Amino acid sequence: MKTAKDKTNAMRLLDAAGIVYESYSYEPDTSLSGEEIAAILGEDPCRVFKTLVTRGKSGAYYVFEVPVNAELDLKKAAKAASEKSVEMIKQKELLPLTGYVHGGCSPIGMI
Repeated sequence: MKTAKDKTNAMRLLDAAGIVYESYSYEPDTSLSGEEIAAILGEDPCRVFKTLVTRGKSGAYYVFEVPVNAELDLKKAAKAASEKSVEMIKQKELLPLTGYVHGGCSPIGMI
């Protein structure tokens, strides 16, 4: 069982809400793709999602979920967000903005 300090913001929020979940862990390796991680976990890559954080032309931030075997279409994302354009944020911006590290970002519990 994970201790409170081993849990992510998402896990703490799910615990507080009484929502049952299953967590998976693996040794972090940023050279692995999402599809490779899905394979390690024995999951279908179409059912494993990655969280992508973008910034719109207006300066607003947007979070998108896409399967690990897909890419975010930035033009469609901009249209969905009613923005002229969106771009991916820089990796170094992720932790201070969301509270999560690259490869471990969740749409739940962002700061």
